[in-house]
Amino acid sequence: MIIRFLIWLCLVLGLATQSVPAWSQQRSNQVALIIANANYPDSSTPIPTTIKDARALADELRRDAFDVDVKENTGKQDLQRAIDAFIGKIRADTVALFFFSGFGIQVERQTYLIPIDGQVWTEADARRDGISLDTILGEMERKGARFKIVIIDASRRNPFERRFRSSAAGLAPPLHAPENTLAMYSAAPGTVINDVPGENSLFIGELIKEMRVPNFTAEEVFNRTRIGVSRASNNEQVPWVSSSLIEEYSFTRLGRGSPPPPTSTLAPAPNPPPPRDQGAFRDCADCPEMVVLPAGTFNMGSSLPFEGPVHRVTIAKTFAIARYEVTFDEWDHCVADKRCKYSPDDRGWGRDKRPAINLSWLDAKEFVAWISAKTGKPYRLPSEAEWEYAARGGTTSTYWWGQDIGEGHANCRECNAGNGVETTPVGSFKPNKYGLFDTAGNAAEWVEDCWNDSYRGAPQDGTAWTTGQCNLRVLRGGAFDSQAKFIASAARFRYDYDVRYPANGLRVVREVP
Repeated sequence: MIIRFLIWLCLVLGLATQSVPAWSQQRSNQVALIIANANYPDSSTPIPTTIKDARALADELRRDAFDVDVKENTGKQDLQRAIDAFIGKIRADTVALFFFSGFGIQVERQTYLIPIDGQVWTEADARRDGISLDTILGEMERKGARFKIVIIDASRRNPFERRFRSSAAGLAPPLHAPENTLAMYSAAPGTVINDVPGENSLFIGELIKEMRVPNFTAEEVFNRTRIGVSRASNNEQVPWVSSSLIEEYSFTRLGRGSPPPPTSTLAPAPNPPPPRDQGAFRDCADCPEMVVLPAGTFNMGSSLPFEGPVHRVTIAKTFAIARYEVTFDEWDHCVADKRCKYSPDDRGWGRDKRPAINLSWLDAKEFVAWISAKTGKPYRLPSEAEWEYAARGGTTSTYWWGQDIGEGHANCRECNAGNGVETTPVGSFKPNKYGLFDTAGNAAEWVEDCWNDSYRGAPQDGTAWTTGQCNLRVLRGGAFDSQAKFIASAARFRYDYDVRYPANGLRVVREVP
């Protein structure tokens, strides 16, 4: 009887151990280095909140079982010694967090963190006296850190840059983010912010607030911080978040309680994607297959030129969008019915299931008019907001599959691994989480909107923006001949509405009662 009990007890304990995520068992193996540089001799006044921010963050991390080392107003030698000691604590399965607040400089697409005794008059001086963020990340990876977390609050005007260039260049994203890296800057790369006196900065105040919410992953904490800072600053400051996480990690122990209900300063969770074939339909044999998407709210845009500011958009109504880009086969039916006047050339690549290309925005409007008349249903081009909502598939990363372009996800100039620069049959790559194919690459897709150089003043209800430069219309998704950065979910383009181009095609939307 005793032996049976011991066997049962071992099984129970073994199952209980397996049910706890590995990263929640490693709370004793979490190390953090907090650097706060406020008193630079070359600056007329100290940076106002840096020291208090660092101490507040250190206290919060200690509550979450981090071994925290705090260094204030460090010169080059002290800073390097602190980094070396931090790296020395890292071993396999370590959660390693590095925080820096002070001045930073971008030189040749790398971010250098400046010690208080830095003597910077040229870009060469910045490389000599500064500490490369990429080098720190590389060392964290080399030592085998399971999670690499960096938080950089150095996107501010500094006294050094004006010595060798006319305007502040902000920070640069890491050249290479190793797997399982989570990074956040207090402002987007290439931008700077003004410091405001106070107990803590807006950035750190929002970060600590979100860290205290139980049951959120670290990635959710960072994304909610970005949203909170953006809202509180009226989009004047939009933190930048980058993730290559392939596992979940939480600052707090999961299960300590339930998260509070969303408030006006907290973003609702994205809608879960529907099962792949739920809500799919065709209105006729020659019609595109449509996928029904739920209403929802998402963050539209990015920090890059023409793609910002990032703003909240609410898609209030369910709508249906084509699973695939309109094909030559579908386009040729419109031509046969004499409703599409133009029959584009396929450039010798083949027709049938390849996306119809070399189409103007006016041509695309003819197609949706034809299919609406044929079915008696309200077909149209998507709004730009609907398109991005659908293309992201409930994700917030650069591409719907993650932060990096990788291989085998899409058809573009840099993703083809030796294939020719031409279209591929629709559906040649995996769909996104909404079951939609080729939302990145293959053919650029016309949307309804007029072109505007930014999203300032853009509709936030998901409707098309029908004012601006309406002789130019928006294209989304990039194409077979695009560089990788131009097929990102937030990437946007413009073209004359009445001009045909070999990379341009379309995808249709249908309103759902």
